Amino acid sequence: MSLTLANPVVVPRLGLAEHLLGLRRRWKLILMMSLIIPALPVGAFLNMPSSYTATGTLLYDPAAAAIPGDLASPLADIQSNIAATASQADVIDSLPAAQTLAARLDAANLPAFNPALTKPRWPLSLFWRGKPPGAAALARMIETALRVSVAPGSRVLRVSFTSTDPAVAARAANLAMQIYIDQQRDQSFASLTDAQSWLLARAADTQAGLDRSEASLAQARAAAGILQGAQSSLSTTTANHLAASLDAAQADLALNEARLDMVNAADSAGANAAVDPSLMPLRKEQADLTAQVQSLADEYGQAYPLLQQARTQLATIDQQIGVETGREVDAARAEVAADHAQIATLRAALAASKAQSDAQAERSAPTQALEQKINAKQAILRAMTLQADQLAQDASLTRPDARIVSAAMVPSSPDTAHRLLILAASIVLGVSTGILLAGVADALDTSFRSGEDLRNALALPCLAMVPEVPSPRQAALAAPFSLFAEQLRALRTGLALVPGTGRVIAVTAARPGEGKTTVTIALARALAASGLHVLAVDGDIRQPSFNAEFGIGGAPGLTDHLAGLAALDDVLLRDEGSPLSIIGAGTQALPALSLLLSPELSACFAALRARFDVVLLDVPPAFALAEGRVMAKTADCALFCVQWGRTPRRVVQGAVQLLRESGVNITGTVLTRVNVRQHAHSGYADAEMYQPRYGGYFRE
Repeated sequence: MSLTLANPVVVPRLGLAEHLLGLRRRWKLILMMSLIIPALPVGAFLNMPSSYTATGTLLYDPAAAAIPGDLASPLADIQSNIAATASQADVIDSLPAAQTLAARLDAANLPAFNPALTKPRWPLSLFWRGKPPGAAALARMIETALRVSVAPGSRVLRVSFTSTDPAVAARAANLAMQIYIDQQRDQSFASLTDAQSWLLARAADTQAGLDRSEASLAQARAAAGILQGAQSSLSTTTANHLAASLDAAQADLALNEARLDMVNAADSAGANAAVDPSLMPLRKEQADLTAQVQSLADEYGQAYPLLQQARTQLATIDQQIGVETGREVDAARAEVAADHAQIATLRAALAASKAQSDAQAERSAPTQALEQKINAKQAILRAMTLQADQLAQDASLTRPDARIVSAAMVPSSPDTAHRLLILAASIVLGVSTGILLAGVADALDTSFRSGEDLRNALALPCLAMVPEVPSPRQAALAAPFSLFAEQLRALRTGLALVPGTGRVIAVTAARPGEGKTTVTIALARALAASGLHVLAVDGDIRQPSFNAEFGIGGAPGLTDHLAGLAALDDVLLRDEGSPLSIIGAGTQALPALSLLLSPELSACFAALRARFDVVLLDVPPAFALAEGRVMAKTADCALFCVQWGRTPRRVVQGAVQLLRESGVNITGTVLTRVNVRQHAHSGYADAEMYQPRYGGYFRE
């Protein structure tokens, strides 16, 4: 046995118009949220006192407060680090500043900050009992009320404070600026004091180190036998004198050696030049006598007496010259020897002096290093002392980095801009929340709210949209020109136009409460009133509905006839309010399924087709009992009822699929219990009939 599955359901994609129509259908939710959310701040405003804001102005100018000169560089570095860590606005609006401001304001005794000092308005007074806030809570309230903003492109800081008391607002804003300025001044003074203390401590350490170095220097000098640098100077002077004497002695030696060489020279000219000038007359006389001897010898001969006499004189002079020359040579030699001895002595003395100087320098090297270290420490100590004196003078001239340009004045009117802004924001929030909730609700709503939606989802025609009325089962007879009666006629017309409808029509639904029994009874009465021979059968064996509606409880019905306990004419009953014939569910509920599967059911329906124009069969929901699917399959066709705006799409699709798998011929669908007022504003095409313009066609 093969099953023919339902056609695949194609769900159309929703465009912008469909989404807007979905919001339109939820207009009540949007309106409710648009009223409720703005009502919250309005109620809060009515129970809250007016607030006032006072604003003062500061000019942040660290360059004007800077101390001139190189000595201010440590302080300038500190200030730049603070500026890099946090902005001045954050410093003013910080929690420590708020704590100081709370203490200066004595906020615990001000009604603006202590709820225990004020009595709230009704209805808050019924359940609100203010408690004195703690120090931390006061600081947080002060921090919330205090606002600091920086003017774009400038160093101007606007300090604002909001309070319910205008005088407190002005006083708090001015105190906040003054506290900030005092903190800046105190910080500058503390920085200078810390720098001065640091310099004095370093100077003391340097002085102690200097004292230790001087003691070490004295010990090193004592160990080396050096008296404050005098020995070093004496050794240097002696070496210089010895070097000069050696140079002079070497010069004298050279001169005397040259003189000795000249004396010993063979030529008379050199000898004459080297001999003492006192011999020059003798030399001249010797030359004259030599010339005279030569002349006499040439002229008179060797025996000439004058020649002999001249030669005797010449010999005497030669002897004198020889004696003097020998004496000069001996003297020159003695002087050369003396010069050599002096040079040797000077060289030995100079070498000894250099050795002594080198030894002295080696012994005095540690003392010289100590002397250089002491000189450096003395220079550092002098610089630190000057800096400490300068910082002591600058500490009395400390100035803050900012100054008050304009003090905060007491505000004359309360703040309204923020209330209007909050109200506008709450309205926007309310509308947005309503739209969001409406969109979510519409997205989560998987029920059917139009015949078009039902046709698209099930691929079945929607034959009618039956509105919800107070007494639906009698509405068609009581008001034959009403919208309810018109939808029943539309349902009848739709059933007549659908091919293969037949005379036996099963009315079913996905679950209980869908309105299938109401549709069955109302349609049956309307068809019977129109002159047709109509029968309504209660096929819901376990929960029969006809017993209460027609007052037939305990009477034999369908199951009794199928069980052979009653003839067909015995179970046929009449509706007292209409020419409708009815058959109840009967009294045989336990063997109902076996009775419905028996051939007697088909024989019964064949007999009913022959006797009635239309047979409406009210069967159980598709998911409830198997009997419902059996009876719906035995009928010629089935009419599927869906409650408007309630039954989930997946439940309806599952029930239709189950019926189709059971071989049930589903002719069409009916939307039941339609909310007329809501559907009229839904924007669907089939909501047109509910518009006021059609009021002349329908009369209740």
